[in-house]
Amino acid sequence: MTDPSFPAFLYLTPGHLTTQTTDIVYAFHLQRRNSAHVVAIFQCVEQPANVWISPPNAPFGGIQCANGCTDSELTFFARCIIDWMKGRSGKKLIIKTAPFCYQPILHNLLHNVYINTGFAVIQCFANSFIPVDQNSFIGRIKSAEKRKLNKAIAAGFQAAILPELPCATVYEFLAQCRDQKGYRMPLTLWQIENLRQKFPDTYRVFAVMDKAKIIALTLTVRVNNKILYNFLCDDLLSYRVYSPMVMLTEAVYNHCQQEHIEILDLGISLNENGDHKPSLSRFKKNIGGKDCIKITYEIKFPY
Repeated sequence: MTDPSFPAFLYLTPGHLTTQTTDIVYAFHLQRRNSAHVVAIFQCVEQPANVWISPPNAPFGGIQCANGCTDSELTFFARCIIDWMKGRSGKKLIIKTAPFCYQPILHNLLHNVYINTGFAVIQCFANSFIPVDQNSFIGRIKSAEKRKLNKAIAAGFQAAILPELPCATVYEFLAQCRDQKGYRMPLTLWQIENLRQKFPDTYRVFAVMDKAKIIALTLTVRVNNKILYNFLCDDLLSYRVYSPMVMLTEAVYNHCQQEHIEILDLGISLNENGDHKPSLSRFKKNIGGKDCIKITYEIKFPY
């Protein structure tokens, strides 16, 4: 898509299969004229009833862009995407964005772009994150969580990164924990295998062990050199008295310190119905979490 009067243009690359279903990711790229560099990208999937979403399963999507992109460039980009979807009889587009703490200045820029091109805010969640610095994890957490951590240490539990843990073991443990609590798995075993195989340095597994038994586990995502996202995590109900998630988070936090990662993203706190879960939010605050906003936008296409 081009506009001769505008110093940038957009092109589309459809057809990248991402799941074992027929879902296709459509990737829109923005380039400045006389430059081979892509300065912004947008990825989305078409779902039933002509609804588009960015992204379907990942924690956040929306427009990703380089530093230095202007309001006018990104507005042009958004309008081209909207016009293309209208041409395909799209009914609406939903965008789940990254938490505000990732890039505050860029977040504000993109918020204005979305609003000015017709999007509305349909959800606004509190997203928890731990700023990673030279301070110890135990120095950040509340007294009650310190007692639980000490109890887990006294019981002989060990926490570590487990790069060789089979995907089937990861999936089966998380699925078992979630089934006990009435939650569904957002990814299939095949998707976890595919992600870890394609991005071995991006997706890492940490676990807490009671001897040879896994009692808590998390699959993390290295978003970039400064951010680690605690993507999928859970623990066994039978070990809740020890709260092994505290020990698990300490292991991930220590890894962040070693890798010079500045933000450990704990995500939003929802129950099985997708509503805010106060107890989970309190737990994240108790282990040093701070809150920032995470917004979902929607635009409906009139006919």
